[in-house]
Amino acid sequence: MAIGWLKVIQSVPWSDVISNAPKVADGAKGLWDRVAKKAGLDTTAEASAPTQDITPPTELEQIHTDLARLSAHQTQLEVQLVSATELINTLAQQNQTLVQRVDRLQSQMRWLFVTILLISVVGCLAWWLGRSSVI
Repeated sequence: MAIGWLKVIQSVPWSDVISNAPKVADGAKGLWDRVAKKAGLDTTAEASAPTQDITPPTELEQIHTDLARLSAHQTQLEVQLVSATELINTLAQQNQTLVQRVDRLQSQMRWLFVTILLISVVGCLAWWLGRSSVI
């Protein structure tokens, strides 16, 4: 099972992900700014409750009621949109941090590989020289 995850992780083009992470974060910030400005964060609008008269509402009253209901629904959708863009912005920032950490780990792994390779070469060379001096 771990081998499957390893194949998935290795198949990710990390150089592309790393190079595009700042663009994703900037795009999310831009989206957040645009939506926050456009929505105005006006969450105080309330739908007016239709009056319960004995007489049936006129067409104009029905239109006003529908308009108030639609306005409240629009405000609710704007709040949800702002929440969603805030979440996208947070996820983009976390993605950028994750990509930076993965890049740093890849760099450390390369140095570790080079160090192990050098130690192995020196060890093999010492073993070979020690063996040839005995003969």
